[in-house]
Amino acid sequence: MSKTEETVLIMDDEPHVLDWLTEYIEAQGYRVEIVPNVDHAIDALNRSSYRAAIFDLNVPATPETLNKINAKGSLHSQYRGLFAAEHARTIGMRGRQVIVYSVHDNEEILSRCNTIGAQYLIKARPREFKKALTSLLSYDPSDSSI
Repeated sequence: MSKTEETVLIMDDEPHVLDWLTEYIEAQGYRVEIVPNVDHAIDALNRSSYRAAIFDLNVPATPETLNKINAKGSLHSQYRGLFAAEHARTIGMRGRQVIVYSVHDNEEILSRCNTIGAQYLIKARPREFKKALTSLLSYDPSDSSI
């Protein structure tokens, strides 16, 4: 595997979430690159490819990026991580490689994630979260038959 195939991009600004998530992913043998906001996630996605990308829905963005996000509608304005997830899908990451997560159990978010082909996980369900992470990391993104 190349360096990028071994790296998982995580966008979150909450240290307590990043600690356990990073520890879990590294224990599976992968590197982690952490970005704290939408702008850094877009930059990282544009310059590198990743084994997977995991996006928190509630993260900051610069005013310039907020203008782009707000133009997409109220759901994106409220949950800015959707913008980064959609960007990941637009540049070619397969849906199985993209996870969106939040404390919100929201049918509208679930519907939007289904539309863009991303997985939607709830932070408050750690067993489900770890099961999805294990599935994501065992998936071979270079296997075109999947």
